[in-house]
Amino acid sequence: MPEETLLSVKQEMIALKLKVFNSQMNPHFVFNALNAIQYFITSENKRLALEYFSVFSKLIRFYLNHIEKETVHLKDEIAMLRWYLKLQKLRYNNQFEYEIVIEEGSKNIEAAIPSFILQNLFENIIEHTVFNQYKNYSIKTSFNICKKNVCAEVIQKYETNSEKIIDYTPEYRKCMVEWQDQIRLLNKVKKYNIVKKISFKTQADSNSGKILLSLPNLL
Repeated sequence: MPEETLLSVKQEMIALKLKVFNSQMNPHFVFNALNAIQYFITSENKRLALEYFSVFSKLIRFYLNHIEKETVHLKDEIAMLRWYLKLQKLRYNNQFEYEIVIEEGSKNIEAAIPSFILQNLFENIIEHTVFNQYKNYSIKTSFNICKKNVCAEVIQKYETNSEKIIDYTPEYRKCMVEWQDQIRLLNKVKKYNIVKKISFKTQADSNSGKILLSLPNLL
């Protein structure tokens, strides 16, 4: 690859990483999380206030510790996802349910994956779900780990809202990084060979979607 092209690609990678970080740390998310915590304080529910403030602190610390890293241990990424989804569920007043599981045969296998891909995926999923006002939304994520790859299966179930009215798109949503663009760039620059497959099924009473991701085990 020519030196000028390589430099351009590196600059694009840096710009993307900063954009991902800014998307995750957008003021709208931070302020809403803090407002939800403040609600528990004013309602004198100190236990929940302390619980959610602890989760929020862990999430911020995770972002700051990993912003310059290209990989993350899967166990740390899964912990981060649990914190993130817990705060998002609080922020959006329990509009969705979630579950994260590790397949039984994978629990003792160490793994490291490209950083921020899964979190960016979940940010896109949750914001899309809330923006479209889906009903009875649930998301289940299963991880299957082997020596060369980490496979994530994300299954979504939901009902569409026929009365949905969208007046505008909030400014912070315009700044979100599309997770598929992130994958394309990582495959191009890092040769990670990340494989994705997306499918949807529409029925009269409910809808479902499945996202399959195969990530390299970089440990």
